[in-house]
Amino acid sequence: MIYPPTGLYMRDDRCQAPTEGMTAQPHRAPMDLAYMAASLEKVGVECRIKDYPSEKEDWENLANDIKEISPDMLIISIITPTIKEDLKACKLAKEIRSDILTVSKGAHYMKNDEEVLKEWPDLDVVIRGECEFAVSDLFLKDNLSDVPGIAYRENGNVLKTKDRPLLENLDSLPFPARHLLNNNLYITPDTREPIAFIHVGRGCPHKCIFCAVPAVSGHKFKIRSPESVLGEIKECLTRYKIKVFFFRSDTFTMDKKWVIKLCEMIVNEGLKIRWGTNSRVDTIDEERLGWMKKAGCWIIGFGVESGNQGMLDKMKKGITIEQTETAVKSCKKYKIKTYLLFVLGLPWETRETAMDTIEFATKLDGDFVDFNIAYPLPGTEYYEIAKESALCDLSSLSGFDYANPLARSFHLSTEELIGLRKKALKSFYFRPQYIIRTLMNIRSLRVLNSYLYSGLQLLYKSRN
Repeated sequence: MIYPPTGLYMRDDRCQAPTEGMTAQPHRAPMDLAYMAASLEKVGVECRIKDYPSEKEDWENLANDIKEISPDMLIISIITPTIKEDLKACKLAKEIRSDILTVSKGAHYMKNDEEVLKEWPDLDVVIRGECEFAVSDLFLKDNLSDVPGIAYRENGNVLKTKDRPLLENLDSLPFPARHLLNNNLYITPDTREPIAFIHVGRGCPHKCIFCAVPAVSGHKFKIRSPESVLGEIKECLTRYKIKVFFFRSDTFTMDKKWVIKLCEMIVNEGLKIRWGTNSRVDTIDEERLGWMKKAGCWIIGFGVESGNQGMLDKMKKGITIEQTETAVKSCKKYKIKTYLLFVLGLPWETRETAMDTIEFATKLDGDFVDFNIAYPLPGTEYYEIAKESALCDLSSLSGFDYANPLARSFHLSTEELIGLRKKALKSFYFRPQYIIRTLMNIRSLRVLNSYLYSGLQLLYKSRN
C-alpha cells in the first residue's frame, strides 16, 4: 500500500492540498492505508505500507521495493491534483510482476471511476467511496462482481458494481495499523514531536459548494463512541509513546454532549495529552471550549473561508461574519490557538471581496492562517459551476492545487488569484505586532527554530 513519490499532499479525500504550500500543517500519516491494512490483517493478509514522499524516496526506490516484496496486490492512494503521476505506479508494478493486481482509491473515483480505468490500462480496480472494508472484500469474495463500490477491468471491458452503503457504525472499524507506519515521520510543526491522527467522525450536513465530504462521506454526521476514541488514544500512548494528537473529523464539535463526554473521560483518566482538531464557528461555545482546554486542546482549525458575507452565502457556508468573530474571541479567552482557513477564487470573487477577506483575517488576528485558492474537485457543486461557466479546462485536473489554481473566477484571472494569495499571506504574517507576539510566546529553543524555519519558507513562497 503506497503513497506514490509524487509530492507531499494531504490525501484524506476531503483535503487534497500540498502540505509544503501550507503554513501550519504537519505532514499527515497515511491513515487511509493504515485503516485498510488493519482490515486486511483481520482476514489474514500480510501488508506493507510505504509513504514515499515522507520517506523522501523516489520511483527507483518503489521499483526496488516491488522487486524485493513481490506483492500480490498494489494499492495506491491517489488525489486529483497528482493522479496522472500517481497512476504511473501501475505500469511500473506490471513491468516487474505482470500478474500483480493494481488497485487505487481516492475521492476522484466517486465521479470518474470508469473514465480513469479506460485511460489507464495497467490499473485493474478502483474503489469508490469508503475503502476500509472494500479492500478486504477483494480477498474474501470469489468474484469482483460481488464487491460493492468498485469498478474493474474484465476481458477488456470496464465494469462497475453497485455502490457500497456508507458505514453507519464507525466503531466497527479496527484501530489503524500504526505498527506498519514510520510514526517518527509525522511530527508537529512547532515542537517537532510525533503526532498521531485519530479519525473520530465522518459526514457533514452542510452544503459548502467546494467541499468533497458529501460525495465521499455523505451529509449524515456519524461519530465514534468516546470509549472507542479513548481506547485508540491509550494505544498510541502505551504502544507508540505518542502524546500529541490531531482529532480528525469533518466537524469535531458538532455534537456538544459527545465532545464534553470525551473530554471528561480524558480528564478523569488523567491522560496528559496535547491535541488539536477542526471545527465550524457555529458549533463552538464556551462550555465546549472549557472542557476541550481541560482535556489538552491547544489549537482549533476553523473554516472561515471569507470576510465577505455575500461570498459566504453564495458558497453555501451557512455561517455569519459575527459567528466567526465570536468563535475566535472565545478561543482567545480560553487560550486556545486558532488556525483560520480561507478560500479565494470561487466564481463570484472580485478584488474587492478578496480584500474583504484579507482585511478580515488581519482583524480576527488568529494565531495561524492559510489562504487556499478554490480547486474544482469532482463531485462538488463548484466543479459543476466551473464546468458550466467554462472557468477552466476540466479535461485535465492534474498538475494544479490550492496554491497553483486551475480555475479563474468570473472577475479574476488565475495569475491575479495567485498574487492575491501571496498578498494575503504577507499581510497577515509579516505584521510587526504579529511577529513580536509570536516570539514573546515561544518557550523553547526547539519551537523558536521551527518558527524561524517556517517563517523563512513563507517568505520564500510569498515573494513576488
